[in-house]
Parts: sequence; structure tokens; C-alpha cells
Amino acid sequence: MTGIADPTFFFSYRNRGDVPFWGTIRSNPRIVHWFRMQIAIIGSGITGITTAYELSSDGHRVTVFDRNAVVAAESSFASAGVISPGCVSPAAAPGLRRWLMRGLFSHASALRWRPNLNRHQWGWLMKWWRACESGQTDDMRAMIGLAMLSRERLAGITEHERLDYERSEGVLLLLRSSREFAATHRHQQLLLELGVDAQELTPERCREVEPGLGERARLAGGLLLADDGVGNCRQFAQLLRDLTAARFGTEFRLNTEVRSIDTRQGRPRLQIERTGQDTREETFDAVVICGGASAMPLLRSVGLMLPLLPVYGYSVTFRLRPESEAPRSAIVDARSGVAITRLGDRVRVTGGFEIGSDRRPFDRERALAPLYRALHRWYPYAADRSQPQIWKGPRPMLPHGPPVIGPAPAGGVWLNLGHGAHGWSLACGSARLIADQIVGREPTLDPAPFSIRPWL
Repeated sequence: MTGIADPTFFFSYRNRGDVPFWGTIRSNPRIVHWFRMQIAIIGSGITGITTAYELSSDGHRVTVFDRNAVVAAESSFASAGVISPGCVSPAAAPGLRRWLMRGLFSHASALRWRPNLNRHQWGWLMKWWRACESGQTDDMRAMIGLAMLSRERLAGITEHERLDYERSEGVLLLLRSSREFAATHRHQQLLLELGVDAQELTPERCREVEPGLGERARLAGGLLLADDGVGNCRQFAQLLRDLTAARFGTEFRLNTEVRSIDTRQGRPRLQIERTGQDTREETFDAVVICGGASAMPLLRSVGLMLPLLPVYGYSVTFRLRPESEAPRSAIVDARSGVAITRLGDRVRVTGGFEIGSDRRPFDRERALAPLYRALHRWYPYAADRSQPQIWKGPRPMLPHGPPVIGPAPAGGVWLNLGHGAHGWSLACGSARLIADQIVGREPTLDPAPFSIRPWL
């Protein structure tokens, strides 16, 4: 048997509350072999790769589709690499309205945007503007919980699979004024309540944790997230892709775009186009959409108008100077939102938010200016700036709330998207959460905050 014609077979037991039945089946490898599903995953960024790993290790036959020639080619390509429950938050928050208006007039701002006639962009901004009226505390709790699960799952996969990629421990949030310190103190109390190790530090203690910090930089203190850290997202994705393909036979179809999804026959039928070849159709028991903002046409093909918007970010990567004072792990400038991370013998500076910049691009030098200023402020002599590697990538953001992780209204279609700037911090937890739901197993984390219902 190659799969089950109707994946609702699994869920009928869950709807009757007979969860132990599926637990018994899953615990017997011989039975699982006959009941495994054929699942398509659309997108091979860090979310798609981790989802493929979890579903493949559960015994399913998984095929991953991506329009790019390599995995982790877009949002996951040159991210900051920060893995931090202490730094995740929804896109909307009180006080950010001023930040948006500042970005309209000052292109040196961390957020830059230009008004245009794109109705989708204006609709997104209106939802975001209204969401900034409240504190989004429940959404933040949900995202921090998911990030903690993700950090735990990432550590488990790394140890179990013996994956060797660039990584380090500790994230230090740097504060330049007493006002920033007061705001961060409130955030610290929430983190401590949720079980995150968050320690307030004096300027002296900050320099003990990160001895390379510029001596002349103004520093009021910091918040140390000792259990958080840094990992090379793209390197991890490539290692996990190779392992998943070799061990489980997971198929990766690159240079292949899924044009639409038809669910009228009860099972998802995908219209697939490989570069230079004719369009063909294939049917699966389930499909998981893990694409970024490029997933909008697919969502529309199944009747969904999810308000995903590509918000662009930048990173600049430098080689370290010999014997230079470089970061040991990661620092985040709380005022600018710029992160400086250590990746082996390189240092990466990441930040910025650009809205609507794909058709009318901003001046790149102005966009990179906040990143260079942050590096000069905190680590003025760390980097060899002669050959910078510059990257700009889209981050699929919802106007507010956590990502969507769960079933779509269309039968057999599942969603794992909308992670914004926190894809790496949330990827492993999101993958486990969606895999548990697909087989009807009781998830470790409550899936309710990640439902698509608020967007319908």
C-alpha cells in the first residue's frame, strides 16, 4: 500500500477521542509501514526542511518541492542565526507606529517603506496599525512557548543526529539608556514567568560576558539570555536535508514550482512545473505549505487570503581580523534591532525592515548604514571589511500574532508559515507541532494560538 486515499482516516479516531489507538499503531513499525501517508511539502527553507525531517522520521513518504536550485535559498540563506525565545515577539506592539512613520521620512531608519497603490500592502498595514493598540501579551506568550519547544527540539536533533554546524551559546541584549532598561525590565519579568533564563547585567558585567565590546560605546546595561544562542541556519538546513534524503528516502525536487492545489477530489492534487519541462499533476494524501510570501498564489488556489507580506531584511558578513576582539556568540542592539553574531571565523551583522521595496528598491548604501554603524559602535576592529558578503531577503510576516501552524479549511492542506523574522528560532518546534497534528497525536504544545481561524 503506497498511502491512504483519504487522510481523514487518521482523524476519525482523534475526533472520537481514541488517541491511544493511534499511539498503539505508531509504536509498531510494521503497522506504520502500511499506514504511512504520501505528503508533499512546498518550500525548502528551514521550516520546510525541519518539517520534512519530522514527517519522514514518523514514517511518511515525503516529497519536498522548491522553485530554487538549492535549499535554504531565500529567507534562510544568510539570517542572523539567533536562536532565542527571549527575542521573539509578534510584529505589532505599542510604540511601533512612531517607528513606521519615522521610516517614511528617514531612509536611514531601521524600518523603511514607501506608500504605493498595492492594496494588499495597505490592507496589511491597516491590520498591523490596529494591532499596535494592544500589548499582544497572549500572542507573545504563545510565541515564546513555541520558541522554547523549538530550542529543545533543535538541541535534541543536533545531539541525536550528531550534526556539526557553526553554533555558540548566549545572546546579550545591549541597552543604551535607562529608558530602554525600564522597558526591557518589564519584558524580563514575562520571560522569567515563562521559564526563560533572563539576567539583567550592569555595563561592567556586559563587558565580562563580551570582552570585545567597544570601550567608548555608550552602555547602560544588558539582558543576558544564557540558554539562547547562535546557529548557522543554512548549514543546519543543508545537513538535515542530506540526512533526511539518505536515511528516509525523502525526495527533494528543486527547480520545481507548484502552481496550484486542487482539493475538489478529496485529496490535494498539485499542478507542478519543473524548469524547462511541461506542467504535470500529482496527488498526495496531504500537503504542507511552508513557503514564504511567495506562497500567496497557492493559498488563493485553495480559497485563502492570508495577509502575508514580504518584509525585507539585510545582512553583511565579514571575515574576522586575526586575533581581533570579536563577539563570542551574539549581541543585539535593542535600540536599532541590529544583531551581531559570530559564525566560526566570520561575523554577521543583520537588521532592517523594508516594506514594498521589490519594485522600487531603496538605496542599498543607506539601507546598510545602520548595520555598519552598529558594527563600528560595538566591535570597531573585529571585521576585515575588504570583501563583505551582502544579502537581502524577504521575511514572510503576518500583521500580528504567531505563525499559522495547523490545518487549512481545504481538506488535506496544512499550513506552517508566517514566522516573520523568527523562522530559525521557531522552525524545529513548528515542525514538531505540525507533524503531531497531521497524525492526530496529542501535541506537546497547545496548537490553538497558531490556528488559522483569526484570519478567516
